[in-house]
Order: sequence, then structure tokens, then C-alpha cells
Amino acid sequence: MRVEPRPLITVGLAVGYMAIVAITWIAVGTDYDTVGDSAANIVKGIVLPVALASAFTAAVTSYLGWWGPAIREDLGAPRWLWAVPVLMFLPGLGSVLGGIGPADRSASYLLALGVGTLLVGFGEEMLTRGTGLVGLRGGFREPMAWFFSCLLFGLVHALNLFFGQSFLSTVQQIAIAFVAGSVLYLTRRLAGTLVLCMLLHAWIDFTTFAFNDAAADAESPFGVLGFAQWLAFVLAIIGIVMVLRGSSDQRDDTPTAQPAI
Repeated sequence: MRVEPRPLITVGLAVGYMAIVAITWIAVGTDYDTVGDSAANIVKGIVLPVALASAFTAAVTSYLGWWGPAIREDLGAPRWLWAVPVLMFLPGLGSVLGGIGPADRSASYLLALGVGTLLVGFGEEMLTRGTGLVGLRGGFREPMAWFFSCLLFGLVHALNLFFGQSFLSTVQQIAIAFVAGSVLYLTRRLAGTLVLCMLLHAWIDFTTFAFNDAAADAESPFGVLGFAQWLAFVLAIIGIVMVLRGSSDQRDDTPTAQPAI
């Protein structure tokens, strides 16, 4: 690594990422509540800002020389915890199998949404559980690195409050994002790579936008799969407690950490 990991670098990366998204949203006039209403809105509100922010993150990662530790994970987790990412995959699968939503979506809409959510999966995972996590591990033991990576994942979504999303919806989104961040953190440890986290993240966002008819979901025989997310959250909390008990000891052989700043 060209630059020694430090939490302050993660803070700077997060500020830069969010600033790029916010400035782009201001420039194009994004309203968060309507960002998924059309292909044009998706391109302006998701594809463009996240592509720019992701390019920034990739450039910073290259300069720091952190691609290896950002993408690759050396810490493991009990194999039974594979149930967590599998359960997180199921709600979207239930929506797809139920045919809820995309009947009124054009091919251009689904293409724009696919590109946009892949970019979100790449950008937000690199920010929070990739490059960002490397920086946090440079100043914190693993339990605090996990906590602050999930907190950052939640706070990234606080930006939506300033672009049309209600306060209560934003608070709920931050809380859910924190727990979902734990699911993705475990996925990184299980898979040994951040790539699967990116794909799972993109899948969740894609199916949430494309299959968002709650009434139809309730009528679908596959709608019951939506409850799998909450079971995933419960198991993720249990799994986090288990894996973090010994993580500090596992990282004792890593380079001496800088003071947490």
C-alpha cells in the first residue's frame, strides 16, 4: 500500500463521495421521491451522480494503493452464516417470481435501473466496506471498524433528506441501512471478496425499485419471501456478535494501527 490506512482517509473519502452526489443532484434538480419514476430520472438521479462518485472512489483507491485489501477479505466467518446473504436475496427473488411491477416498465427503464444499481453496488460498497473499511481498520480494532462502516453506510442515506425524502422515512432508511450493512459485512467475510457484496447490494436495490408494488406483493404467493429480510437481520446480529468476539485477536498480527482519528 502506498499510503498507510487511517480512519481520517475514510472520512475524507465519504465527504468527497457525498459532495459529488449532492452537487450533481442540485445541478440536475433531483427529487429523491421521484428518482425511480422514469428512465430519464434514473439516469439523472442515479447513473450520473453515482458514476461520478464511484470514479472518484476508484481514483482515490488507486492513488492509495488499496485495491487489494479493499476487494479481498482475509477474515472468515462460520459457514452457516451463508444463510444471511441467501435470506437477503430471497425478497427480490419473490418479487421477480411474482411478476410484480415490471409489466409497466420499458426495456430502457430496466436497462437504466440495472446500470444505476450496479453503480450503486460498486460505489457504496467501495466507500463503506471496501476502501472505507481499510481506512477504518488502520485505526480501530475490528468491532469498531464494523460499527463505523455500518454507521457510514447509514449516514450516506441521510443525504436523501435534503432532496425530498421525509424525515421519518430517512431515519427508517438509515436504521435499516445500518443493519443491512452488517449483512453485507458478513457477506464480505464469508465470500472473501467485496465483489459478492456489490452484486447483492445491486440486486436488492434493483428489485426494490423495479418491484415496488406493495399491494400486489401481498397478493402474490411469493410475497411471503419478503419476510426473509427480517430473519436475515436477526441472524446477522447474532452472527456479528459471534465473529467480532475473536476478530480483534485475529488482527493482532496486522501492522500497528494509527490512533483513531
